[in-house]
Amino acid sequence: MLAKEIQWMLSNFNVVMFGLAIFFMLVNRLVTRGRVPEYEIIYRWLALFCVGFSGIYAGLMHVLYPEIAASAIGWANSPFQYEVGMAGLGFGLIGLLSFNASYGFRLAAVIGNTIWLWGDATGHIYQMTQSHNFTNGNAGSWFILDVFLPLLLIACIVKIRP
Repeated sequence: MLAKEIQWMLSNFNVVMFGLAIFFMLVNRLVTRGRVPEYEIIYRWLALFCVGFSGIYAGLMHVLYPEIAASAIGWANSPFQYEVGMAGLGFGLIGLLSFNASYGFRLAAVIGNTIWLWGDATGHIYQMTQSHNFTNGNAGSWFILDVFLPLLLIACIVKIRP
């Protein structure tokens, strides 16, 4: 029974990270009691968990387990898995570093991740409409967060602008 839950969590790692981000937002808000602006709290935890840890996880999957990653997305494996993985690792590291970074660094992180994730979402939409690929890795939680996470990050970066 536990194996199914672990498999679901690994297949939907970004949703698990989003849930953890929300949990830490709530804890952070209770601990700071209004001394830290809400959008600052939201940005930090989204950057750490949803951009950082999810990006590193996806990057490692593409680099170390390309067959599994390709299969989850409904694609054939290719040498580009390594390149996609390196990009994921880079953006994930940027997410981790932006947790407590300057506004300029955070703005660059949001712009880069927005282009990356919306580019991914566009590719997923193409695969859904042209190839009828509705695997979880193509049309599931990864696609949904590829669309909505950048919107949340943009809202935060606009609100925390100095």
